[in-house]
Amino acid sequence: MKLFKVVFLLVLTAFVHGQEIQACLEEASPVAVSFKSFIVSKVPTEVGIEERFEEADKARPGQVIEYRVVAKHVCGSTLPAGAVGIVGPVPNQTTFVNNSATVSSEQIQTQFTCVACDGFFDPPVMVSYEEEKVLIEPEDYTAVRWTLLVPFGPGAEVSLFYRVTLDQ
Repeated sequence: MKLFKVVFLLVLTAFVHGQEIQACLEEASPVAVSFKSFIVSKVPTEVGIEERFEEADKARPGQVIEYRVVAKHVCGSTLPAGAVGIVGPVPNQTTFVNNSATVSSEQIQTQFTCVACDGFFDPPVMVSYEEEKVLIEPEDYTAVRWTLLVPFGPGAEVSLFYRVTLDQ
């Protein structure tokens, strides 16, 4: 009888936890995402060139803008690995800066899309065009997506970044 109670409690706990995760996934926004933009300047110093960042909401053509993205879990249940995807758009009249996004790791998968793409892909991005594979250059990316490959617990945060250049 004692074993039955333990097994029953374990099953009940798993069932309740599963329902909490489902309810969390169905909420309007279990993950709050914020974007901040910074103008990137290269400044000479005594030891070489240093990057400086100035938070800004306006930029001039030719300037490099770094977008910093913070995703915070605001739900009460842990979201499973692979359930959280954060998308950073490459706005019109900007060009993605190659190798400027938070890179893939054991915890995050970084993928890209383009106008001709049907979904997001690991770099190098290849699409089929007239029965041939065509390489999509990074300057043609229209968005970056990060997928969290680890569980995302309540209150957890992840910081991501990518850069674009404002077109001339």
